[in-house]
Amino acid sequence: MKSRYRPCPSICAQWAAIALMALPHAAGGQEPYPGFDAYVAKSMKTLKLPGAAVAIVRNDSVIYLKGYGVLATGSPTPVNEQTLFEIGSSSKAFTATAVAMMVSDGKMAYDDLISKYLPDFRLYDPTASAQVTMRDALVHRSGIGRGELVWLDAGTSREDIMHRVRFLKPESSIRTKFSYQNIMYLVAGEAAGKAAGSTWDDLVQSRIFTPLGMSASVPTSRGVKGANVATPHAMDSDTASRRAPFIAENIAPAGAILSNAQDMAQWLRFQLNDGMVNGKRLVSSAALKETHIPQMLLGAGLGANEQTLFNSYGMGWIVQDYRHELVWQHGGNTPGMTAAVGMMPEKKFGVVVLSNMDHSGLPDLLMHYLFDRQIGAPVRDYVADAVTRANAQRKPPVDTAPPHVHAPLPLPMSAYVGTFADSLYGEATVSIKDGHLEMGRGVQHGTLEYWNANNFRWTSNAAIGGPNGPTAFIRFEISADNRVTGVYYGLAPDVHLLARKRAAGGLGGRGGGGADGQR
Repeated sequence: MKSRYRPCPSICAQWAAIALMALPHAAGGQEPYPGFDAYVAKSMKTLKLPGAAVAIVRNDSVIYLKGYGVLATGSPTPVNEQTLFEIGSSSKAFTATAVAMMVSDGKMAYDDLISKYLPDFRLYDPTASAQVTMRDALVHRSGIGRGELVWLDAGTSREDIMHRVRFLKPESSIRTKFSYQNIMYLVAGEAAGKAAGSTWDDLVQSRIFTPLGMSASVPTSRGVKGANVATPHAMDSDTASRRAPFIAENIAPAGAILSNAQDMAQWLRFQLNDGMVNGKRLVSSAALKETHIPQMLLGAGLGANEQTLFNSYGMGWIVQDYRHELVWQHGGNTPGMTAAVGMMPEKKFGVVVLSNMDHSGLPDLLMHYLFDRQIGAPVRDYVADAVTRANAQRKPPVDTAPPHVHAPLPLPMSAYVGTFADSLYGEATVSIKDGHLEMGRGVQHGTLEYWNANNFRWTSNAAIGGPNGPTAFIRFEISADNRVTGVYYGLAPDVHLLARKRAAGGLGGRGGGGADGQR
């Protein structure tokens, strides 16, 4: 869920006609650094962001809150400091802090086995399954691959996902490699809820949101009320297009929280003040500190830039240096919004930037721009630099798998119809509708277009796509006697064969629950 910059080199005509609106809410009513508002406005136009919100905290004071732009393209309603945004994986720090509170209460220990709280939990590797701890989950060192399609648009419950993870093959041995993992944050959050005798949702609400005064924030979109909610967007051919809200209920502890600039400023204050709010301690200093110290070294990828010398993961936070200053930060991305949350703890300085655009580079770039202004580094136009680099690296698309134009299907259309199943990814059903093949899985459904060989292009209605949905390539397995026996589905490297289920009382391909069986 961490964002990557997507280039947007030109300004669309729609934005040329819409005035960028901003509602100030700052201590003293002044922008924190001369020229900051103008820089945000220019950057939003360059990157085509409909809306954004910024919170800045310094020395336990909220020195700036401001909304920019609009809730949605074509809408006159401005963003303000109370506009709710999806914060994506920035939610992970809330889950890690909830665990820290359980540790502080004596109800958990970081090195407790997960099975102590979730007795039925299993991993694919029996050795890892017997050893995996809360710390392993929070540090992303369980060894398993991402397996995003286990939950993404799959129509699966939290319980389903935690059961299916036992069929997700590891990509490394436990504790040997950093492997970013949303599912394990779900597991950690659910375990914390069990330790509290409650749920993750109630734990975050009662122990974090309520005492911090984060009155508008909600654990998942189920709790959203009112109209002041940003609309998700993504880029379609250099144009910002609306998306449906991201429903992340089934993976909530990893990335479902919605919050606003005003509330997130209180979150910054709490973290920078060592777990204290208005003189009251909500979590022990020792337990919270564990989330802020390096636990696993990272490479030059996640959260790194040219000003970073060391890069590590704590628990829910990337812990690194920036211009020789200690930084705790974690971004978030959903299919329609991007967030950046970062602090320089030794400077008692923190920044939140929320936006309603998928994979936007702006939140992270603005965060570092503000870091520079705070420490007196030379002012740099990070957005212009990013656009220049992106344009230099841009290459024309190469079609490596040209379709057979007007080519007939290798088999009769009816041969592909059936239900296919796998222990990890569940069931997918292929049917004929209006003279073409369609495939459905969970809440996803869409058209299968013949491409070449045994490959089809699937255009689905999933949240990760736009009005016409995202596309993925599906390959059917064909036996020597020309029977469709399975379909290969997934995001590399987690591609699985969903085996054809045997029809009741009839013949079929290989039946059962997929190649892994029902472990």
